[in-house]
Amino acid sequence: MRVARSVTPRDVRLEEVPDPVAGEGEVVCRVLACGVCGSDVSDAWVAPKIPVVLGHELSGEVLEVGAGVSGVTVGDRVVVHHHAPCGECRRCRRGHETLCERFRATALDPGGFAERVRVPSELAAELLVLDGLDAERATFVEPLACVLRAFDRAALRAGDSLLVVGAGTSGLLAVAAAHARAVEAVWVREPRPERLERALALGAERHGNELVDVAMVCAPTPEALAAAFAAVAPGGSVCLYAPPSPGQALGIDGYALYRGEVDLRASYSAGPADMRAALALVASGRVDPGPFITHRLGLDQTARALELARTGEALKALVLP
Repeated sequence: MRVARSVTPRDVRLEEVPDPVAGEGEVVCRVLACGVCGSDVSDAWVAPKIPVVLGHELSGEVLEVGAGVSGVTVGDRVVVHHHAPCGECRRCRRGHETLCERFRATALDPGGFAERVRVPSELAAELLVLDGLDAERATFVEPLACVLRAFDRAALRAGDSLLVVGAGTSGLLAVAAAHARAVEAVWVREPRPERLERALALGAERHGNELVDVAMVCAPTPEALAAAFAAVAPGGSVCLYAPPSPGQALGIDGYALYRGEVDLRASYSAGPADMRAALALVASGRVDPGPFITHRLGLDQTARALELARTGEALKALVLP
């Protein structure tokens, strides 16, 4: 089969490798579509993994099922998750399952920018059958699941007000999901006019100087965090969703943080329950990410897909092997 392997953060090469085989408890899927995530174009995130086949926002068709696998059969179309927690360790029990050692250790073989993936036994139980949902929209289940977990981390509730800073894919998913969760008011800050218009079309309002209960930082810049912190009402929370650069100072006024009893929360990735909740939202149509797709490219154009995401020319690029 063919894979698109990143040998440096910006050098992607098409290679031929042996087809994966499903062992006991494992599943092999044909990749139908894989979205490009912001982490795929983060040098700090990618460099330690080089050489690597990236891609983790994927849907696939089950080609082979190993002994002992239940819940899926050959021909099923599925959402494929790339990590799975143990559910038993102290971190999992305290609600930090994405920090679980098993969660960090599990992975797909090789990655979504490939014609096929082997889903190891730890992840096979997390396969979610699409049940009629199209493969392209299914690639948004994982990023939407990350947004839903961020909402929970920030204690966002129905009737609250939310500010989304940055209207890329994650920000737009946050706007749509907030409305689906009956958030009373959703504000947005976004410097790119075309992205701002998308957010407004989803029902967000352009933010002025309104104070909000929760601010979600969906852009990895100090300015985005500063705007979020300045807008949070006393007793509110700021969710650090887009990761800052390593070593970057946050620049938050600690005295104001203390006096306002503002909660500063970070949120990384998503767990199994988040994936199921996200699939339900997309499958029901309450969140429709289809219009966010701006570019569709073949596996041999993976480097181009990554560059489109890196420059911001693409709102959402999909690789279709």
